[in-house]
Amino acid sequence: MPSPQTASTLKNVRTISTLLYWVCAMAIIFQILVVPLVWYAPGWVEASTSQMTVSLADLHALSGWQKYVTMAVMMIPSLVLAYGLYRLRKMFGAFAHNAIFQPEPIRHLKAFGIALLAQTLFKPLTGAATSVLATFHRPAGERVLSIGLSNAEASTLFLGGLIIVIAWVLGEAARIDDENRSFV
Repeated sequence: MPSPQTASTLKNVRTISTLLYWVCAMAIIFQILVVPLVWYAPGWVEASTSQMTVSLADLHALSGWQKYVTMAVMMIPSLVLAYGLYRLRKMFGAFAHNAIFQPEPIRHLKAFGIALLAQTLFKPLTGAATSVLATFHRPAGERVLSIGLSNAEASTLFLGGLIIVIAWVLGEAARIDDENRSFV
C-alpha cells in the first residue's frame, strides 16, 4: 500500500495528466489549422511573421498549383508536431490511468521527442522550399531562396534530444525494475 504522500502525488499526476491530455487535443487542432489560417484569415498572424521566410503578401499572391503546393509544404512541420502532440496526449492519457512507469507511455514520450526533433529539422527546409515556391512566378533575378534559423529552433533541437534520452533512461529503468521483480 502506498504512503499517503505517494498516494497524493499519484493523484496529482493523474489530475494534471488529465488536464494536459485535453490541452494536447487543443494544441493538435491548432497545429493542423495554423497554416490554413495564414492563408484564409489574413491579419491574425501578423505578429509572428518574423518566423516566416516569405511575406504574407507573397503567399496571398499565389494561385493555382503554387498555392496548394506551397500550403502543403508549409504544413509539413505542423503535421509532424501534431503527430508528436498526439503521442504526448497518449502518454498523458496513460498517466491519467495510472500507467506511469510502463513501456507504453515511455514509447509515447520517445515518439514525441523524435517528432519534436524532426519538426525542428524540417522547419528550415520547408521554409526554404516555401520561399522558392512563393517567388517562383517572379522574373529571373527576383526569385528568392530564404532559410530562417533562430535561437528557438536550436533550443528545440536540444529539448527534443533531451526528451529522447530521458525516454531511453526511463525505458531502461522500467526494464531493470521488471527484471528485478521477476527474480523475487
